[in-house]
Amino acid sequence: MAGFGLRKNMVFDWGGVGFRIDRLQSNGDVLLERVDDGCISIVQCEKLLAEYCDGNISASASVHDSVSPTFSRPLDELPQEVQQEVARRRHYLQAILAHGQPIFTKDYLQPLILGAAAEIGDEKPPGATSIYRWFRRYRQNEDTRALIPRFDRRGSRNVKQSDKFLQFAAEAIEEAFKASPHATGPSIYTRLIAKIEAENRALRVSEQIKRPCLRTLYRLITRVEAYDHAVLKEGKIAADKRYRLVKTGVKTERILERVEIDHTPLDLFLIDEKSLLPLGRPTLTVVVDHFSRMLLGFHLSFDNPSTGAVMGALRHAILPKASVKESLPNLKTQHQWDCYGRPDVMVVDNGLEFHGNDLESVAYDLGIRIQFCPKRQPRFKGAVERFLKTINYSFAHQLPGTSLARWHLRGDYDPLKFAVLTLGEFHQIFQKWVTDVYAQTIHRGTHETPWARWHEGLQRRQPELPESAAALQRRIGHIEERSLRQDGILLNGIRYNGDALAPILRAYGAGTKVRVLYDHDDLGDIQVWGPDDADPVSVLALNQTYAKGLTALQNGMIRAAAREKGESQQDAVALERAKHDIITTVENLMTSRKQRDRRRAATIDGLSTSKSGTPLSTEKNLDQRAAAGKRVKSVRPAGLALPISPDDEVSPPVAYSFFRPKQKSSEEGIR
Repeated sequence: MAGFGLRKNMVFDWGGVGFRIDRLQSNGDVLLERVDDGCISIVQCEKLLAEYCDGNISASASVHDSVSPTFSRPLDELPQEVQQEVARRRHYLQAILAHGQPIFTKDYLQPLILGAAAEIGDEKPPGATSIYRWFRRYRQNEDTRALIPRFDRRGSRNVKQSDKFLQFAAEAIEEAFKASPHATGPSIYTRLIAKIEAENRALRVSEQIKRPCLRTLYRLITRVEAYDHAVLKEGKIAADKRYRLVKTGVKTERILERVEIDHTPLDLFLIDEKSLLPLGRPTLTVVVDHFSRMLLGFHLSFDNPSTGAVMGALRHAILPKASVKESLPNLKTQHQWDCYGRPDVMVVDNGLEFHGNDLESVAYDLGIRIQFCPKRQPRFKGAVERFLKTINYSFAHQLPGTSLARWHLRGDYDPLKFAVLTLGEFHQIFQKWVTDVYAQTIHRGTHETPWARWHEGLQRRQPELPESAAALQRRIGHIEERSLRQDGILLNGIRYNGDALAPILRAYGAGTKVRVLYDHDDLGDIQVWGPDDADPVSVLALNQTYAKGLTALQNGMIRAAAREKGESQQDAVALERAKHDIITTVENLMTSRKQRDRRRAATIDGLSTSKSGTPLSTEKNLDQRAAAGKRVKSVRPAGLALPISPDDEVSPPVAYSFFRPKQKSSEEGIR
């Protein structure tokens, strides 16, 4: 192998500049000549050796114009026949050099060649000219790798087709893959021939483009780089993802420094508690701490990803965790869920639920900075993406009723037939898995358990909470701007008014704009800020029987049903009649044979981990009583009930309810 040495005429690279050793002095001085301009300098040999040890000097073959490049990879990567040929050539050269400086004449070399051939049993020994070429190549490079036969460099590497032909070929390939990602050579060839024939019609015979064969097109396709081929078949985003360099990700030093939020459809079918029919796959929203990889909070519902789900998961993450209601008495949790606190940075993607004034206002009020990932780049929040995969593959796929990741993986397994878990039971099982299984398993990225890493982080930082649970409730919700009038505030067709609005009305007058915050899952009350107020005031809905525990989705459906009948939104009887109609609709959907109808009913009913309920009492013939003009009295038996008159008979509870009173769940018990 060619190396570096302090000898005359040695050429080497020093800091990217070529130098040649012109003379060596007895006192250790080295006279150097710069290759580019011939500038002379004197350097101590100790300095050159020190620079070599520091990696600044290298004897690169690139500075020798007369030296051809040699094979630089390990020799064991060469084919076996090539390695044998290298050993054969080395044997002949060593046999000749063993007799001293060779004389390259046929009379001198022939006996030595025949003797070396007899030693290895070579029936076809090389000629004297071949020996001379091998020796010259070896002396020029001073490396035995120069003896490697480069059969792979035979032939021309230049493209023989014209630029016009190559342009047509590129266009044909691109058009074919745009039409279908599984485009074949014949389909590309058909497009290419059509382009060439169309071009040849306008050219003279001597200038026409020669029609290629199919094999020529295949050779051109093989020249396309793997990245460009992936762009054609799968698109640029998928190609960038496949061929990107994976570097070290974001580093965090303490808990709650960075949290990541995302959604996923859970690969599990849940059933209704009353009818025991499958409702569908719920949507799971999670908040994961990047430092410890611990789950801070989650929200599970049958609705699509929404701002309400983000608010519910964020509320659950910030508040200390209460014990979940035991739907399964025999299932006990061994570890407490000690994760809570207000994060510093919240990393989200570009979903519509993360863009808007609601989340931005909540983050501003709580002192949280929102960081958006680049579009279609989920790797920028890889911790939560990997956690969601862990939930589905390591947890949901092991439960009865799992849908698995792909439908073709099910085989004969029917998840609807084997679904047995209700929302409450799943909530309890999921919390046990988080605290007793996932949190106690060593994480591959941190090499510690999330449980130990979180408690280690507690030694360096104590989580912070808002000034009170009530203050947090006043900060998390949907933000609107409304005009304050003497009759209160109208929001989503519901009138809110109370004595708390009197100071704002007296100070600024009717028509002033106020900031309103409301909970998507409960329209019973709102939080109102005056123009210069630092803290909000709580205002109740005038019709608590209607609004308490009502979700925004339910309210929208009721109002839409009332509008379809041409009835006034302010008519309480009309709204109650619409509510009754939707109750009946949901009951029918829950007993439908179609699973998508049952999932829609669960979405309308607002089933989630932050809201549960009990059966609702209904009445008979509400339309007839309202038309008869009977006095309607609002009562509220087991939950949110429809208006009934004192002498009416109340029908038995239905098998499934629509509106359910709120009960305390794991995160609502402390609010």
